[in-house]
Amino acid sequence: MALVCPKPVILSLVAGLSLAATTVHAQEQSQPSLSIDLNATQQLEQACRLVFVATNKIGTSIEEMSFETVLFDTAGTVDRFALFDFKDLPVGKTRVRQFDLPDTQCSDIGRILINGSASCKGQSFKGTECMDHLDLKSSSKTEIVG
Repeated sequence: MALVCPKPVILSLVAGLSLAATTVHAQEQSQPSLSIDLNATQQLEQACRLVFVATNKIGTSIEEMSFETVLFDTAGTVDRFALFDFKDLPVGKTRVRQFDLPDTQCSDIGRILINGSASCKGQSFKGTECMDHLDLKSSSKTEIVG
C-alpha cells in the first residue's frame, strides 16, 4: 500500500529543508576566520621554501601577525622551532607569504605545528584573535596543524 502525501505538504517540507540548509550555509560563511593554507613546498638548492596563502575574514585588519612554529621530520621528531612573520593582513584580503628554511630538504619535513601566536596586533585586539580564529589547511604534501 502506497502512502500518498498531499502536494502542499511536500512543497512545505521541501521549502523548510531548503531554508534550513541556507541558514546553516550563511552561518558557516559569517563565522570569523583566519585561513592559512600551506599551499606549496619548493626545493631551492639547499633550502626549502614554504608558501602560505593567508586570508583574513575576522572582520578587522591585522597590523602584525607572526606564529611560533615547530617543524617535525617524517619520523615525527621535532626538528626545529621557527618564527614565521606574516606581517600585516588587511580585512577581507588574501596574501601570499613565503619562508625559506636554509639547509633543509622539503621532503624531510613531515608536519608543521602552529604552536602559538608570537604577535597578533590589530585595532582593539586582545592578542588572541589570530589563534582563536585560525583555520589551517594544506594543499601540499606536508601536514599543518594548530
